[in-house]
Amino acid sequence: MNEQDSAQFSEYFQLNHAIEVNISKGDVLSNTPTDDEFDALIPLPYKLASEMKGVEQNMLRPLRQLGDVIEPLADYLKAQSRKIDLMMHYILQAQDENDERHLTVSFGGGGFVFSSPDSYSKEDYLICKLFFNDEASAIYCLGRVIEQSDNDKQGDEGDERETLYTVLFHKIRDEDRETVVRASLHQQSKQLLKKTQKRDSENS
Repeated sequence: MNEQDSAQFSEYFQLNHAIEVNISKGDVLSNTPTDDEFDALIPLPYKLASEMKGVEQNMLRPLRQLGDVIEPLADYLKAQSRKIDLMMHYILQAQDENDERHLTVSFGGGGFVFSSPDSYSKEDYLICKLFFNDEASAIYCLGRVIEQSDNDKQGDEGDERETLYTVLFHKIRDEDRETVVRASLHQQSKQLLKKTQKRDSENS
């Protein structure tokens, strides 16, 4: 990993957490799509999920400033938002390909780390789909491998060694990077809450 790649990857917080990610091999890096071509490649469900999350954030943010006075309306809108989340979760699950599925070791706004017995080249870009089930959201982006190392863990077959791949986001929309950051912060908050609850339970 060169210094520039390392700096870009480390610019954002990286959370140790497993999420489902689909990985497929793209073309060589020199043939990376332009921004307009990349935007045209993104399947509609991912764009829809991003737009719905943006609408939800903009809709609920002003209500939080009004306090308890508007609580019944806020509860109603949250319930409607939950219905939309369930629908989007169902739609996005149809985009999940079993034969391309992996689990991340960590993820953040700069990229992610995943383990796989498959071989991926640093010369090619990767087509990546990241699924945030707790957020009822997913993103479609292009990544590139900037580091790889042997994983101590064996593959499912027992005799197949896996490789750890560090993937830098190569092409990603700003709103989708925000989705990744928001999901990482949400998961971090849940992890910290579990630690606090466990500590309180042990001390009681």
